[in-house]
Amino acid sequence: MTLTPSARLALIVCQIALAIFVLLPFFWMLSVSLKPATEPFAIPARLWPENPTLENYVTAFRPEFRTYFLNSLIVSGASVVITVTLALLAAYSFARRTLLILTALMSLVVLAQMFPHSAIIIPIYKMMRAADLLNTYASLIIAYVSVTLPVAIWMLRGFLLKLPVSLEEAAAIDGAGPLRVFFEIVVPLARPGIIATAVYVLIVTWQEFLFALSFTSTREMRTLPVGLNDFIGQYGIRYGELMASSVMVSLPVIAVFFFLQRYFVAGLTAGAVKG
Repeated sequence: MTLTPSARLALIVCQIALAIFVLLPFFWMLSVSLKPATEPFAIPARLWPENPTLENYVTAFRPEFRTYFLNSLIVSGASVVITVTLALLAAYSFARRTLLILTALMSLVVLAQMFPHSAIIIPIYKMMRAADLLNTYASLIIAYVSVTLPVAIWMLRGFLLKLPVSLEEAAAIDGAGPLRVFFEIVVPLARPGIIATAVYVLIVTWQEFLFALSFTSTREMRTLPVGLNDFIGQYGIRYGELMASSVMVSLPVIAVFFFLQRYFVAGLTAGAVKG
C-alpha cells in the first residue's frame, strides 16, 4: 500500500515523537552524569548542564566498579555460551522431530516463560544454599541459564523451522553423518538466529538485579546492577556518580546491540512467525 505524502509526513512526525519520548530518559541520564554535584537540583532545571564536567565519571570508575564490571562480564559471558549451546541443541530437536513427547516438552518450555523471576527465586535460592553455591559465579550462571533458556529455545526453534530440510537431506545422501550435518550445515545457516539469541541473553543477564542481589553477599562478588546501590546512601543519593555509572553500564550492551541489531531483529521475526 502506497502512502500519500501527507500520510507519510504524519508517520514520520509520529516516529520522531516516539523516538524523543523513548530517548529522553537516556538523554537526561547522560545530562545528569555531566553535571556538578549541585547542578542536578538547580531551579529551573536544565536539560543540558551549564558547566559540563567528567568528574562524576572519574569518581565512579573506582576499583570496586572495575570488580563489578569483571563479575558481570564473567557471569553474562558464561550464561550466553551455555544458554545458546543448550538452546540450539534443544531447538534443533524440537524443530526436526515430531514425537508426541517432544511436543509436550515444548509446551512446558513455553509455559516456563510465564513465571516471573520473583516466583522462582525462593526454590532456586534453596537449591543453591543446599549445594553450597551461594556467593559464587556458579549460582548466578545457573540461575540465569534457567530463566533465559526457555525463551532462547523458542527463538531458535522458530528460526530453525525456516531452514530448508532438503539441504540436510542432501548432505546425508552424500554421506555426511548427523553431527557433520548439524555443525557444517545447520549451525552456519542458523548464525543470525544464534546471534539474536545471544544478544537477548546478554541483555537480560547484564541488567539482572534480583538474583544478583539475593545470591551474593560480599562486595567482591557483586555485579554491576547491584554495585550501583553503592551510590544510594542512608542520607542521600549521589545522582551524578550514579548516572555516570549507569551510562558506563549501558554502553557495552548498546554497542553490542548497535552492531548486531539486524541479526537480533531477524531472529525475533523468525521466532514470531513460526512454531
